[in-house]
Amino acid sequence: MRPLVVLAARTLSPSARALSLACADGAPLAYAPGQWVNLHVAVDGEIDKRAYSIASAPDPEHLDRFEIAVTRVETGRVSQALHDLPVGASLAMDGPHGFFTREGVEREPALLVGTGTGVCPLRSMLQAELRGASGPRITLLFGARTQDEILYREELEQLARVQPRFSFQVTLSRPDDAWTGRRGYVQTHLSELIVPGERPHVYVCGLTDMVSDVRRVLKEQLGFDRKHIHSERYD
Repeated sequence: MRPLVVLAARTLSPSARALSLACADGAPLAYAPGQWVNLHVAVDGEIDKRAYSIASAPDPEHLDRFEIAVTRVETGRVSQALHDLPVGASLAMDGPHGFFTREGVEREPALLVGTGTGVCPLRSMLQAELRGASGPRITLLFGARTQDEILYREELEQLARVQPRFSFQVTLSRPDDAWTGRRGYVQTHLSELIVPGERPHVYVCGLTDMVSDVRRVLKEQLGFDRKHIHSERYD
C-alpha cells in the first residue's frame, strides 16, 4: 500500500473528473501504459477500494505522479467520494496491476477502441507512443453519447493535428443536429477504420456489452485472430 496526495483536479465532462495524484513518499511509480491501480478511499468512516486505469503515461520529470478519470455514479460510494476530494487530500493505492498493455507489440499498428472512461488506459498508451515522430499507425475510436461527453477532446484533436500517424475518430450514440461526425456505436465503425491489408492490434476498453460486441465483430465479421484482440472491462 502506498499513500497518495491529490495534486490537482479538473472537470472532463458533466459526469467525469480527472485527478492528478502523487505518491506521498516521492518515490517513482513503475507502471506500463494500460495498467490500473486500486484506490483506497475513506467513505463514511470506512476504507473502500475501487480499480481505476491510469490515464497518463509515465512522466520522466515526475515519475511519482499519474492521472486517473472518475465517472460519478449515483450509487457509487467511491466515485462520489473521489468527486468530492479536495486538492491536498490523502488516499492510498495498491498496484499497478494488469496486462492490458502494448508491451512486445509497440512497433505494430494499433486500433484503440474506448467508450467513457475506458479511454483512460488508451490515452496512457497514446501519450507514451506518440512522444516520437516515427512509429506505427495508431487510430483511436472513441464512443460517447453526446459531444460534452467526449473526454480529453481538445487534447486528442490537437495530438491528431501534430502527429500524422495518429487518427482520432469519434462516434456519438445520441448526437444533436449540429454533429457532423460518425453516429452510432463503435462496433459499427470498425471496418472503415482498418487499412486494407493491415492487421492492427486492437485494444478495447469499456463496459462489458460494448467489449463483447467489438470482439465478436472483429472475430466473426473481420476475421481477426484473438491474439490481435486485447480487452479490458470496467464493470
